[in-house]
Amino acid sequence: MKFVYQAELLCILFISSLACGQEPTRTTSQSRPPSLELKLTKEPLWKGTCLELTVQLTNVSKSSIFLDEMYEGIKVYSSVGDPTNTLGQGAGEAWMLLYGWTDVVSESIELAPGTRRQNTLCVAETFPVKETGKETHRQVRVQGKLRIVARYEIPTLRRVEHSLGKGRRAYDFVVDKSARRTFSEVVLEVPIPCPNGVGMPECLSSPQIFPGEHDIYTIELEPPPALEIQPPPQPNFPIDHPLPPKP
Repeated sequence: MKFVYQAELLCILFISSLACGQEPTRTTSQSRPPSLELKLTKEPLWKGTCLELTVQLTNVSKSSIFLDEMYEGIKVYSSVGDPTNTLGQGAGEAWMLLYGWTDVVSESIELAPGTRRQNTLCVAETFPVKETGKETHRQVRVQGKLRIVARYEIPTLRRVEHSLGKGRRAYDFVVDKSARRTFSEVVLEVPIPCPNGVGMPECLSSPQIFPGEHDIYTIELEPPPALEIQPPPQPNFPIDHPLPPKP
């Protein structure tokens, strides 16, 4: 289901949530809480030609999770108007990747339970697009909405038994590196504030792209995750109920 928001209302709701200490995180799950909390600790702020985003990631689960070292698993998309469905995301609103694009495979960063990571990102005020088959490109202003996505790995755990002597045993859970990796995502959608010198309502609407245009790095056919996607189930940790001692 696609929600349509008025930009003015989004601005009011977002600023109010920060002022009241609420968490404006939107997750990909409606029935199960995620392991990672994603939020902005400050409202987006233009500084010159840079839109600053202060992003905080918190592991709210009882076990470690892992973030990709490159960009810490964060991607930032900007909304665009695409009436001709040139990006393959459907005619109307579409999304273009602004931050986090890479095809480099990197290591993982462990985020222990309760651990937080905070980083300030800089999103440029424009991004380049070009038409298929042409080398020249044009700059498109960043305006409308941003969708911030944090992707993380949920490790598979295996139980390791330790002998304590005299028939006693203890059990630990360690990451099974040989098991298939499982990923999940959390999503946060926020309005883009108007930069200085740009009046409303022009800056509140998404910029339009034209037939055949795409970003200069890759044709981003897939949009960011929808807010209603169900993540994979969380691992079960039967720590409070260890197996009975062997006879």
